Amino acid sequence: MPRQIEFAGAPAECKLLLDRLHDHPGIARITLHSGASRVPQGDVLIIEAANQVAGEILNLFRELNLLHSGAVSISEPNATIRAQASQTISEEGNDAIWEETGAMMRQDTNPSFNFIALMGLSGAVAAFGIVSDTIHIVIGAMLIAPGFEPLLRVIFGVLGDRHSVTAGLRANAYGYLALAASAAVATPVALLVSGTTVEQLAAGHWANYWSRIDASGTATSLVAGFAGWIIVSSRMKVLGTGVMVALALIPALALVGMGLATGLPHLVLGRASRWTVEVLCVLAGGGLIILLKRKLFFQPASEG
Repeated sequence: MPRQIEFAGAPAECKLLLDRLHDHPGIARITLHSGASRVPQGDVLIIEAANQVAGEILNLFRELNLLHSGAVSISEPNATIRAQASQTISEEGNDAIWEETGAMMRQDTNPSFNFIALMGLSGAVAAFGIVSDTIHIVIGAMLIAPGFEPLLRVIFGVLGDRHSVTAGLRANAYGYLALAASAAVATPVALLVSGTTVEQLAAGHWANYWSRIDASGTATSLVAGFAGWIIVSSRMKVLGTGVMVALALIPALALVGMGLATGLPHLVLGRASRWTVEVLCVLAGGGLIILLKRKLFFQPASEG
């Protein structure tokens, strides 16, 4: 989709942007409102451009240090039509701007009530699915949990947004603790209503499947880590549910809580190890793609 970038800043800054962007072939419209901004005081410049050109414009903002001196907002018009820019617009991709990606991650991973509640509920659903040894219920738990982006947010922060490191770590701590605690609380209930014994739980196929660490599972999780950041950075978050199913983050940590609730230490240790491997695969796979795309698409114009 095209982007509308609105910049409010000093008249000299707006004039500099106009001079640099005036004849760019991928820009559909530039509007200048002199003296329209009160905070910060100055002019307002509105630019509508194709998706890939919007990234170039933000790179120019970084080069001119305008992201610190003025105020910038980014939005999406439903459609932008201009004959002179039609080819660029028709060939645009779906990559998110770096700052746009950060905003999406803040929205999806800050430890709000909704985030923590969904993580907790996913742990309870996973516990019922594991006790009954029913895979589709556990998959449902994977689809409920917003447990992937908080891990990526940590890497995103390491590579360019230091606040995101602490925010991501906090979201992971709150979310996964809620998941494990909820699974622990739900386990006695699940055992009672299903008539399953603790011994049967420990011998269950899926309970043991998510305790194993092997080359195939590790490779799958690493590839899922690659896919995860591509999905996030292309704003196709609905596909992120597929990544959660490919990973064992939710059932592995749910089993940690279940092991604590049933007094089975081997459940705790084995599943905690599997969860740790899954986290490392996400951090490594997602981090590699973040680094690659940042170098290719998000570098400041002065580095190009």
